Amino acid sequence: MNKIKFMIGDLYDRDSVKDRNDFYLTEDRSLLYQSTTNGDYSILLGGNWRFELIVDSSTGLCIKFQSFLDELKVLHKPLVLPESKARRVFIKSGEMLFPGEGCHYHPFSNKVYWDERKNILCIGNPESIGEVIEFAPHIIMVVKSHQLHCLYLTLNNISGIDFL
Repeated sequence: MNKIKFMIGDLYDRDSVKDRNDFYLTEDRSLLYQSTTNGDYSILLGGNWRFELIVDSSTGLCIKFQSFLDELKVLHKPLVLPESKARRVFIKSGEMLFPGEGCHYHPFSNKVYWDERKNILCIGNPESIGEVIEFAPHIIMVVKSHQLHCLYLTLNNISGIDFL
């Protein structure tokens, strides 16, 4: 089994990339993220194929998150977006990361929460306490003891997401 640790890195300039990195919704209800950088390694969160964290295999840098939203079961809940720091996040793995491959990350909670008023989607436990990092614009993760506990996605730019 692949043992993954999430490591907090140095700062990144969120203002230099915020206009070029955004979520968009495809016709089949895939939530994709247009990024200025591409990753080539997939981490499927919670053993679920629909939650995918994309990583650069050569550096371990977490690049983006994407998901398949069709028939996603969510709990409607008012969410508070925690204050975050703009930092890079890297994964450290017990195995080599090969381009085009991936793994499952099981310590992650499979629950999903949606705040339709604020357009915030939380995947994992919104009550998690840990270091709160915005590793890409509109994507925040909570990491504690090198484990990922939840992701917050701000989806303000997407229309048609009201099906959640």
